[in-house]
Amino acid sequence: MKIITLFSINSLPLKSAGDFREYTIKGDPRAAFSMLVVNSAGEFYNFPENTTVSEEEGIFTPAGAFSSTPTRLSTKKIGSSGVYNGIIDFPSASDDKYTIVLQAETYLNTKFDENLSLNAVYHAAEISQFADTTVSFAVASTGNDSTYNTYPDDIDAVGPSTSVTNKKFAQPISFSKTVELGSSQFIIARQPVVNDFYFTTTKDTFSAGSGKILELKDVSGLSLGMAVSGTGIAANSTITDIKLGYKNENKSVATKSVYTIPKDIDTVNKLITDSKGGTITLSEDTTSQAVDRTITFKGFGNGGSSTFNNTVFTVKNFNLTIAPVTTTLDVAASDTQTIKVVSTAGVKVADTTIMSGIGVVGTPHIDGLTTDDFVTVSSNQTIENLQTVTFTGSSRSATITADIEVEKYGKDDITLTLELDNILTVG
Repeated sequence: MKIITLFSINSLPLKSAGDFREYTIKGDPRAAFSMLVVNSAGEFYNFPENTTVSEEEGIFTPAGAFSSTPTRLSTKKIGSSGVYNGIIDFPSASDDKYTIVLQAETYLNTKFDENLSLNAVYHAAEISQFADTTVSFAVASTGNDSTYNTYPDDIDAVGPSTSVTNKKFAQPISFSKTVELGSSQFIIARQPVVNDFYFTTTKDTFSAGSGKILELKDVSGLSLGMAVSGTGIAANSTITDIKLGYKNENKSVATKSVYTIPKDIDTVNKLITDSKGGTITLSEDTTSQAVDRTITFKGFGNGGSSTFNNTVFTVKNFNLTIAPVTTTLDVAASDTQTIKVVSTAGVKVADTTIMSGIGVVGTPHIDGLTTDDFVTVSSNQTIENLQTVTFTGSSRSATITADIEVEKYGKDDITLTLELDNILTVG
């Protein structure tokens, strides 16, 4: 009886684009075997090496693929070296899992070493494949959304999930976004920083209660400092503490709380694992919470995203500018502080809003506006009709630029949104 003693293959996860994986089978010379590879949809690998190539008839080796047609590797025999080498061409796919099944051909007097399998079938390996993940960079205003015109499109970076590789990349992104108001005006509150980018996620409550303690079914990805919102959650609440598991009242004492981590059953992989459930402490008291209530969490910057799903990014040369407001005089101004212009859209009454142009004396700021486009400036001016004047310091148009590098793409997709309210004051 011929014995098959070993099967080996790189079973690390595959990237979305697919890959070639070499495998090795060792055993006695002339030990015979065949193989099946099945994906999670129950489809079969086509084993291109089964194809008889004929250039004259236009028959060539096909690419690796999966279909509903039951296919297995044609019976092979280990050579005199005691080693058989082959290749599986895993095609491009999104999330998938492949099961490799090796069969010893008993009718050709072959069996497995008992350390591999006690029968003629050996479940040799399982290989997962993960879709590439997308890191999207967006802009939005939480408090003044309706005042802004349509936001510019997101900028996307796509790369391999950290479920496939933990390798650091240096994917450069030229971030440039121009945002405009449909009404009112804004001024620069401050220059942007990396923590002005935020993302959101939701978690469900595990139990009812009130106060600063909140028990959740899953605390994975949460981090200290995340903003918390939802029914019964006080304004400006943040996470101040995170513990795995739930407080065990029977084991806890006044001076020390004991937390017990429940067990979960993974029915797919037939494993018993620690629950992802846990307990968070909030900065503010909550009102009555119910079971299965959905709570929203907002994380900030690279620190939040790296904890949440392994997304790592850096930002350099972060800059915000606002466009000057340019208009013309509608009526000549003669030694007066009240000046009629064609439009005051984007002009704000403020000491920091300055008028300039040919004929403008000094650096007059804006003391008043009227609905019929009269501007009151801080000093008398004499300016010809139709003369162009420029107002700086307020606007309806702003541009944010930055040099961003994505170093890790994370386990799954994430949208990082720049909070405009932090950097632009509307009104």
